Amino acid sequence: MRSIALLFASALLLAALPTEAALSPQYQRAAELRAILDDSEVVDRFGPSRLIERIEFVEDDLYRVFSGPCHLDVRIVDKPATSGIVGPRQFEVVPGELVCE
Repeated sequence: MRSIALLFASALLLAALPTEAALSPQYQRAAELRAILDDSEVVDRFGPSRLIERIEFVEDDLYRVFSGPCHLDVRIVDKPATSGIVGPRQFEVVPGELVCE
């Protein structure tokens, strides 16, 4: 009987711990790149005459988007976590200022 109570208590403790089903790194990176390309603010910063030519990974949560002599740093920022919700990382794209040389 004691072992059943201990098992039940352990199960309750494990259920109370926060869990998160993160995407594997290659799928997380792909999701971030898609989000950057789909972000209307990023596209609008370049304007209609400048097409995005490439995106470089700078460091975790920071990318540099290029169009000709111009570039734009874009941050990936976590959205506040909703308690009890599990799944892939929720984030938003935050573009910086356009820099043209």
